[in-house]
Amino acid sequence: MEKNKKKYGLLVAVALCVCLLGGFLANLAQTDFGKVTKKTILFESNSGHTISADVLIPNEAGEENPLPAIVWAHGGNANKERSDNFQIEWARRGYVVVSFDLYGHGESEVLNDTEWFDNGRGLYDTVQYVATLPYVDADRIAVSGHSRGGNTIHESVLLDNELETPLIKAILYVGRDAIYRDNETASFGYFPGKTNTTQAAEKGGNGEYFNYYGNRDVGIIADKYDDFSFKEKDEKTGEMKPNPEFLKSNNAKSFLNFGITPDEKTEDGLEGQWYEQEIDGKTAKRIIYMPLATHGTSVYVPDACTDAVEFMQTVIPTDSTLKADNHIFPLKTLGCLMGFAGFFVFVTGVALLLVQYEPFKGVSADRDATMRLAANDKKGKIWLTGCLLVNTVFPLLSALVLFHFKVDKVVDGFFMQGMPLFYGVWGTVNAIFVILTTIIWYNCYAKKNGISLDSIDMRTSAAQIGKTIATALVVTGMAFVLLFSVKFFFNTDFRFLYWAVRPFNARRMLEAMKLLPFFTVAYVTASIFINCLNFNTSFGKTERKNICLLAFLNILPPLLLAVAGYGYFFITGVNGFYGTNNQISDWMVAPLVPMLVTPFVTRAIYKKTRNPYLGGIINAVIITIMTCVNAQIVFPA
Repeated sequence: MEKNKKKYGLLVAVALCVCLLGGFLANLAQTDFGKVTKKTILFESNSGHTISADVLIPNEAGEENPLPAIVWAHGGNANKERSDNFQIEWARRGYVVVSFDLYGHGESEVLNDTEWFDNGRGLYDTVQYVATLPYVDADRIAVSGHSRGGNTIHESVLLDNELETPLIKAILYVGRDAIYRDNETASFGYFPGKTNTTQAAEKGGNGEYFNYYGNRDVGIIADKYDDFSFKEKDEKTGEMKPNPEFLKSNNAKSFLNFGITPDEKTEDGLEGQWYEQEIDGKTAKRIIYMPLATHGTSVYVPDACTDAVEFMQTVIPTDSTLKADNHIFPLKTLGCLMGFAGFFVFVTGVALLLVQYEPFKGVSADRDATMRLAANDKKGKIWLTGCLLVNTVFPLLSALVLFHFKVDKVVDGFFMQGMPLFYGVWGTVNAIFVILTTIIWYNCYAKKNGISLDSIDMRTSAAQIGKTIATALVVTGMAFVLLFSVKFFFNTDFRFLYWAVRPFNARRMLEAMKLLPFFTVAYVTASIFINCLNFNTSFGKTERKNICLLAFLNILPPLLLAVAGYGYFFITGVNGFYGTNNQISDWMVAPLVPMLVTPFVTRAIYKKTRNPYLGGIINAVIITIMTCVNAQIVFPA
């Protein structure tokens, strides 16, 4: 017992050190080794709403030396930290960078699905705020946004045009089309917007190409395999043109040539080529970059970051001599990844350590779980193959059915987060199917062959479940204390690309509690399936092979959906494998890391406690909060 306490105590200490070291490295990168100050602030906007923002301020900025500023708008179901590769590199080169949470995201105020369009979903509110900062040169403000963040730029330009002297001097879209035609302003965003629709109607657009941006400098990072943007139909065939041929499209030609109506004589656009034209006494610039990326990865690939730096250094130059491809952000990526891995090791170690002490000791069995020898009979192999096949195929079909019925669009005043609701319902539906197949397997085969619930550690009691829940809550509570501590000391979080464990406020916790039952059913069932039912030689002859194979099988359904969609896209250049539902491939990437990592957490806990419910509940709490914290909250008007 004492040996275990020391072993698990050391594991917790090592994980804690890894998390703290990761936070330290991330902070070094985001502050450029002390040359930049990072602040996280809340401010009240001109429209009377609260906005959360990260502000990166180069040390040389001041009232006597105001610097140019860049305001960054993240994509939908994300937050202000997700794209900080760009933010870090801009700040290193002498820009004040302000990355804000769109309304309904992160810690910014939650608005209804019409009101949040006011002042560009927060972008123009933030631009107006930035223009008042004493260390910002208000005559040199640029905006940039990814995906839905690009939509906020569309709307903000309308508002900016109403000023006698507009504030926005340059624009960089990332993974989002620009405005090409004069009637496009009537359909911004995912919900009808009251302000922009009215203005578009007054304008009377009829679908003609035009120059929406005046003499502003505008660029587009048009990733070659964007799931949602840079689509254009061939007028002769009606077929969608391949995304990698975007520069041949009429939209690209019109954009690069300042709103002309292209014809057969108009030359194809050139990637990375600057186009210039004198407009109202100023030389305006246009450019399109096409890095090899998908919609979701465009904010992570180094080439896109290089393009973003090159654009800003051209249109609003600073005194920096750093080359555009001189990047420090990989250090933050490494630090955050260390924290992400350390966080899950910390959770595992704390769980194993706590059960060595009262009052948590009763949660664990007196001896470790051992890998069982699988029956070698033909009937057993048939049952195994059949269960494996149906439990792989069913999640594929259920995902497509839930997308078809638009479960992610159920925002009804109680459920206010579409993406987390989809994943929660999907996980629950799949878990119920696993439970049904397990009941059939148990009654038709296992029970007749001497396999009892006690022998596979499934039997429990209400008292045991109560103790298990209490232990899980203490473990996750300690883990989130660590998270908030790293945020306090290093102003960073734990993340790996899409996947982030980040601090949250009470409103986020409320939304997570609504969805926790769905995720609990999903992750506890997964733990039982992986540990109670399949910790045997049918899935690998060694313990390591067993858990690696089961973790792979756990992610196989979303992996197959993502590979099918993206594989077709990469081969044809058209994201049409799932018809008009462009989001399926992208949304099936998001569950991969959680579904890959959590089996290892629950196996480590189960092996030492013979309690499959403890790891399942811990995983459910963490993944629910991860999912809800990184998604939009919205409610009907």
